[in-house]
Parts: sequence; C-alpha cells; structure tokens
Amino acid sequence: MIKGLFLSLLSVLLTAEVFAMADSDSTQTPGSTLTLAAIYGNNANYYGQTAEQRLPYILTNASLRFKGGLYFSAGSYKLLNVSGSAISEFDISAGYEFKFSEKFSGTAGYTRSFFAKNSPLLQAANENNLSASLAYDFNVFKTGLNSYYAFGSQNDFFLSFVASKTLNLGSLGKKDFITLDPGFELVGGTLHYLEEYIVRRDRQGIGMLPPGPLNPYRDQYYTMTRDASSFDLLSYNANLALGYNRSNYLIETSWQLTALGKNVSETGTKARSFFNLSFYYQF
Repeated sequence: MIKGLFLSLLSVLLTAEVFAMADSDSTQTPGSTLTLAAIYGNNANYYGQTAEQRLPYILTNASLRFKGGLYFSAGSYKLLNVSGSAISEFDISAGYEFKFSEKFSGTAGYTRSFFAKNSPLLQAANENNLSASLAYDFNVFKTGLNSYYAFGSQNDFFLSFVASKTLNLGSLGKKDFITLDPGFELVGGTLHYLEEYIVRRDRQGIGMLPPGPLNPYRDQYYTMTRDASSFDLLSYNANLALGYNRSNYLIETSWQLTALGKNVSETGTKARSFFNLSFYYQF
C-alpha cells in the first residue's frame, strides 16, 4: 500500500483497493463507498527520492467511489517539522476504474495539487498529474503497470512496474483477518522536478531547513548526473505491509526499502527506508 508511496497519486488508488479482499468474498456487487484515511509517514518520498531534510508527515484523505467506477478524492498533507502553513499540500482527484475481466482492470485519473509557498517537497514543480494504470491478477501474484504525466512549472513522465501478493495470515476472531502484503516496484522517469528543486534549494528558499543539529541531511546536496529530459531508472522499491482488517476498517503498518538508480545520485546514495502507520474506514 502507500504506500509511502508516493504522496498525492497513490492515496487515490489505495483507497479503492483497501477492502478489495473483503469484497471478493461477497456475492453481491459492491455499491458506492466512502473511504476515509489517516496516515503517518516518517519521511515524504517522491518515487523513492527524498528532500535533503527529513520530512515526517500526516496525510488525511477522503475518497468517494461510485458503483460504476467513477471516483473523486481529496487529501491534505501536513509536514510535521516545517513551520508556517497549517497544510503543506492539498490535492483533489477524479478518475475512473475499468473492469475488463475478473482478473484484468485499469484506472485513469487526474490530480490537481496545491502546494504551500516555498514548499520543500520535491514534486512542488508539478502541480498537475495525469495517470493511467493496468493491473492483472495471476493468482500467485498481482502485477501492475502505472504511467504518470506530471506537469506544471516543469514536465515529467514516470512509468512503474509493480508485483505484489496478499497473504491471509488468519484471524483473531470471527469478524476479522490479518494480511501480509509483500511487493516490489521499479520506477523510471525524467528529472525536471529535481532540477527545479536544486535551483530552489540553492536560492535558499524559506521552505528549506538551514544546516544544524535538527537537520543533519542539509549537506547532502543533490547532483545531476544526466540530462533532466532523459528517461532512466529512478528507484528500486521493496515493500512489506501488515494489516488488521474488519468489515469497515483497516489498520496497517508498512515498511519500504528504496535504492536509487545509478544515474540519480546525491552525496549519500545508500538505501533508505520509510515507515507508515495507516487507518482506513469505509462507509
């Protein structure tokens, strides 16, 4: 799941899938649903990359999904160690989910994000996002191919391949079950957003934290080792999520280990990890 992942984009797709396992056990066609989510993350990341300073955050999201596949979503992020605006980023989304067959599905959507002034988030240059995804369930594991066109003051294209598996670990009672979701993801893309982040950093924007004991990462300067327009591998991501599921809610803790592609470098290129604690409630 977020899936640490990614911030604005993945929260929309995530809420539509949270209770998929429970729905598969029902003989009735699911109707319209409203899902509310609250997520704590230890560091904001954008396709596996992070800002120079650590940015723990709280995400809140509401997603309304209609029976025919149409969905609307709204979410907000609060960066916990950045003063100023009460909301660091707000986004609204709309899209449609397609069901080609029992095992083959797709999603297309648009997200508009609004960032606080001098935002330290890497993706602040790309306020708009068009996404399209395809997923196929092989029973043994589920695969997904996701494409994103992000545009605003910069323009970037991303493509990711995901493979995951949901394991049912049993239950504590008659109305719950525990799941374990291991997964792996490869992400490729362009780097115009990072190019603009470097420019904003070097101008010492207000959103950037100064060097000091509370910001030990400030001296890890990003460097560009290739043209920003070149499409290349950005990151390798391994994910593991443990969830406690009931008919109307899910409590989940997840961990992500990320290694950057060799052509995307900074002073410290060692693998980094991300931790999320999430709560979802569906009406």
